[in-house]
Amino acid sequence: MKPKYLLVLFDLDGTLTDSGPGIIASVRYALEQMKKPIPPCDVLRQFIGPPLFDSFTKFCGMSERETEKAIDYFHRIYNSNGVYNNSVYPGIPEMLEDLRRAGSKLAIVTSKPRSMAKLVLKHFGLLKYFSYFSTADESDKGGGKETLIRPILETTGCKPSDAMMIGDTKFDAAGARKAGTSFLGVLYGFGKEDEMRREGGRVFVTSPAEIADALAAS
Repeated sequence: MKPKYLLVLFDLDGTLTDSGPGIIASVRYALEQMKKPIPPCDVLRQFIGPPLFDSFTKFCGMSERETEKAIDYFHRIYNSNGVYNNSVYPGIPEMLEDLRRAGSKLAIVTSKPRSMAKLVLKHFGLLKYFSYFSTADESDKGGGKETLIRPILETTGCKPSDAMMIGDTKFDAAGARKAGTSFLGVLYGFGKEDEMRREGGRVFVTSPAEIADALAAS
């Protein structure tokens, strides 16, 4: 029997791994080097997920040139240390294995650059589960998540109705809605349920252990 969803697309930060500590520390470092004020913690948390270019511009009022310099500072520390200040949420490997055995194709859809996303997945032994990747470019600029979801649908030939996007933020929910796929929101990450609901999210889980059952029931 074929799985209910032939293609399951996963966000990375806040969905598969708790990358918050490394990202926030690297943002702080970049702002210190730029001699810019450090935003409150609730603002720093909003750097997790969206493209860095958008976040530095939006939350720190930087020009394009300043933002590019801040991103360079960010990667100086993140690429060597911050990327490993990260952890896999409990139950993620088992859940991915169950979905793969059930016959679903698994994909990564993230605003991280491809090289960094694959480094994280390889470091934690998760790379083997994924057949497809759609990521931001190396400049850390990016559009909405729908611009990352659609290429995988085209590559796989999968109809949107046979695909499920899983993520933890309003950006994931909005991307799924605009691309026409189903959406499953996770509440253990960095986003907020009410924000995901405003973008069309209706089904949510509180732990990775609930994902497989939610996919079967939705």
